[in-house]
Amino acid sequence: MVLAEYYAEYEKDPDFVAEGLALAIIDNALYAMQRKGITRSELAAAMGIPKSQVSRIFNAPPNLTLRSIARLSLALEVKPQELLDVDALARQRAREAATE
Repeated sequence: MVLAEYYAEYEKDPDFVAEGLALAIIDNALYAMQRKGITRSELAAAMGIPKSQVSRIFNAPPNLTLRSIARLSLALEVKPQELLDVDALARQRAREAATE
């Protein structure tokens, strides 16, 4: 079986899909933090949670809840849809590369 066949099989696995979505959300959140110059400590303060909880969110993304996604978006001052858009990061990076 080739890699593409394995991937096609896993695309039907809810856990695999959830992991991909969670990783995209975390990647988008980290990118938003970088753009805004926000540290994890500052994010934790903005979310009203301990820094250790922010670390847990970033280190165990499949456990993200809608509430934690909402808290992340509010703390980062971005729309939740920006965090949920799995292609947003690629589009933003492409735009930035084109303007450099």
